Amino acid sequence: MKPNFQYLLHVQFLGFRFRGWQHQPGQQTVEGMLKKTLIYVLHGMPVKLLASGRTDAKVSVEALPVSLILREALPFEESDFIKEVNRNLPPDIRILTLREVPQEFNVIQDVQCKEYHYYFSNEANFHPYSAPFIGHFRETIDIDRMREAAPLFEGTHSFESFCSRSRGKASFERNVQLSKIEVNTYMTAPHMPESCYAYIVRSNGFLRYQVRMMVGALVMLGRGEIHETDILKALRGEEQVGITTVAPASGLLLKEVSYK
Repeated sequence: MKPNFQYLLHVQFLGFRFRGWQHQPGQQTVEGMLKKTLIYVLHGMPVKLLASGRTDAKVSVEALPVSLILREALPFEESDFIKEVNRNLPPDIRILTLREVPQEFNVIQDVQCKEYHYYFSNEANFHPYSAPFIGHFRETIDIDRMREAAPLFEGTHSFESFCSRSRGKASFERNVQLSKIEVNTYMTAPHMPESCYAYIVRSNGFLRYQVRMMVGALVMLGRGEIHETDILKALRGEEQVGITTVAPASGLLLKEVSYK
């Protein structure tokens, strides 16, 4: 499909009932649902979507940048188009903004920074309604130790121990600009656990499962299963550490994507 018009959408969604963003045959995905809705609203006009990155099953997004590529200009005012699309989308997906961008804009390569939040709790009386938003760890974990260790990930390191190792991956090196744990003040509701924390991490790019495995490593540290030196050796590429705890996907939120 030769692009003639490119629009940048920001899409917000709760990922709990979806198999991630990217279209997969026979699976319910956010891209599949959005594309089907756009084709309906645009009366069968060919539609191409390209997101700034993939998300795993059950992962939610505050504002995912998505390129909408069309052969013709939108036959709507932008505000009317947003209203019509949102009227036909399920309530766990909505378009926040839309604007036309130049053809040379690249929604993937022009990313400057991504910020993820991972919300978690180990409170015993965990309300089931929190499950779509919060990762729950039942065991006792040392939150203070986890908080002190979180900045170890900052800087340029090898994250081979902290990702799903795909065949043929050229480099596991990534630069993490921020890595910290703080009390959760971002996501609140009456059924949320009183003791709830947010792991906040920023980088210009992440490997598959990287954030969830970084959280898993911190949880293992908080349970006394690994030591800070194990994390440091792995980050320096001296010694691999086996991350046997991968944080549940439902606690992960892509908070923000910024561009150059």
